[in-house]
Amino acid sequence: MRESTLLTPKKIADNQSFLDWDTQPEMFKHYPQFCYRVPIADFPSLLWLKETRKITDERTVVNKPYRRLNVPSAGNLHPIEMYVQIRNVTGLLSGIYHFDVLHEELVMIAEIAGEGIEPYLGLNTRFNGAIVMLSLVPFRSGWKYGLRAWRYLYLDLGHQIATFVASVRHFGLSLTKMSVHNGLSQIMGMGYDETIAAVYGIGEPSTRPVKPLSKPLMHVQPTDYTLPIEQLYSEIQAQLPYTDVPLTAKRENFIALNTIRRSAREFNTDTIDDSALRELMQLPVPFSLEVLFVVLQAHSMQQGIYRNGKCDVDGNFLSEIVHLLLDQRFIAGANMVVLIYAEHFNAASHIEAGVYAQELYAACEYHGIGCSGIGAFYDHEASRWSDKSLLYAVAIGGKNDYRCTKRD
Repeated sequence: MRESTLLTPKKIADNQSFLDWDTQPEMFKHYPQFCYRVPIADFPSLLWLKETRKITDERTVVNKPYRRLNVPSAGNLHPIEMYVQIRNVTGLLSGIYHFDVLHEELVMIAEIAGEGIEPYLGLNTRFNGAIVMLSLVPFRSGWKYGLRAWRYLYLDLGHQIATFVASVRHFGLSLTKMSVHNGLSQIMGMGYDETIAAVYGIGEPSTRPVKPLSKPLMHVQPTDYTLPIEQLYSEIQAQLPYTDVPLTAKRENFIALNTIRRSAREFNTDTIDDSALRELMQLPVPFSLEVLFVVLQAHSMQQGIYRNGKCDVDGNFLSEIVHLLLDQRFIAGANMVVLIYAEHFNAASHIEAGVYAQELYAACEYHGIGCSGIGAFYDHEASRWSDKSLLYAVAIGGKNDYRCTKRD
């Protein structure tokens, strides 16, 4: 997918167009009103689910509701849905549920007893607790970005996985790694326009046997309409679900940080301390990634390219970095830009880039500084600093009181 999703100055010039936002596909999946529903707030043991994915800001823009979530998403398109199979949670019927983020409700798709999705995860006994499934809805992003959406879908998924893991651990729970077999998306009632992309368990297997679901669950379209972007859909469907459990820092004020997280679109270079930049350089990096820190403006730190916490190439790269990131002028106010590379250009590396970027977001909010993930850049020009593929960039700088957003 790398070659078919490259951005070049010529490609951008040739594809200048204006989006009609009245044609944006629906951001949230809606199951029929006759489905049994329960407010997530009624179950304190499931508050980790509420903190995993929630609306944190809502306003009206051009007479339409405009909602932003606790996780960033390219273009504020949010192409992810959440499902959870629940067994033996006090007061809640055992069943397979859709998490309705818009209304903060669990919507039952099917009640379960001796059947379940466990056989599709390599389990032959019932799993007590919760099995969480994250799905991708490609058209929500493809509507705006075409094939380039492939990258953004997996970056968004990485952000969501990191937030999910941080939420679960904040509430003192542990995750079980799952082995996903073919057919899970189909038995969940999904068509070509939605695919299970990550699965995790919270709980433990029992000794009671379980049978596979006797028939697929009801099919509900994840958007109000879909247009064919066949290569995008087929590439997403060909990927195996991601099941690795990433490391995330545990912060006591996770809920507060999770609620205020927002992508900065303006920076104030004077309101950030160099010690915060150095601390951000020390965050653990997934083995699949190579991370470069480009210090653009600082109080005492040397300007230049930093590797492993040390300045590898000194110099002022401000104009080059601004151009690399499609000449977005707000980048000129950043103190530092983080470039995230990987040797292997695949779904897993993009997910792990999103996971790492989400950790940067959390650390920036903790330090009271601004952060913005950027997935749009001139790919060939990124090779100036590494022979690997650039997957993602994160701009970091001092906060202003006024911030608007693009990625979220």
